[in-house]
Amino acid sequence: MKLTKTVLIAKTMTLADLPLNTLARILSTQLPPDLTQRLAALGLHVERDIEVIRRGFLGGPLQLRVASTDFMLRREDARQILVDILPQADSNLIAVAV
Repeated sequence: MKLTKTVLIAKTMTLADLPLNTLARILSTQLPPDLTQRLAALGLHVERDIEVIRRGFLGGPLQLRVASTDFMLRREDARQILVDILPQADSNLIAVAV
């Protein structure tokens, strides 16, 4: 009998933990006001959909996509952004056999 391990992925997580190519909605941020303002100019704000396209090597920055804008964000800043996986993307991520 082969044993499998099931890994559950939470629906709400930080942006740094979001799996690649998974659409999520921004719930809140705990970033400094100056960075919040710069990111808002790029389209990153509460209630906006976001996706992690690529992760930098050895803890490097994340490449993010908001609407048609791609940009990089440090992981330590991404840990301050809370996101919720969108329902249509949720069905593929509930459980993964390892």
